[in-house]
Amino acid sequence: MPKDTNLETAAKSSVQVIKFGDPANDWHDYGDMPGDRTPGNPIGQHASVWKSNDGRVTVGLWRRDADYGDLLGTGQCFDFVIEGDVTVVDKEGRTHVANSGDLLIYNEKDEGSWEQPGPIRKIFIHVRD
Repeated sequence: MPKDTNLETAAKSSVQVIKFGDPANDWHDYGDMPGDRTPGNPIGQHASVWKSNDGRVTVGLWRRDADYGDLLGTGQCFDFVIEGDVTVVDKEGRTHVANSGDLLIYNEKDEGSWEQPGPIRKIFIHVRD
């Protein structure tokens, strides 16, 4: 995982600054997975930047071009939208719009769909039981 090495003291602290564009981020493709209803669209990517010792909590980065799919979560999900926007329609038909600066919260039991009209970048936190 990338470390903040900009200061001499960075190695002496557990404090880190993770930059979205850091080439040290370990990006993994996330395309044509369950929930991706638009095969052939550009592949999304995620990079885990921190995991708890017990593996229950993951913090990471996510980026993807315009797309849509089924709402799928792993445990409790917290998605902080940095850039772009996403619309989620829950199983009752209610519409939830998360724009840049918003926090989207959902869990693996929630059903619905999502749509992004353009590129999105977000920070995610997933907490598993």
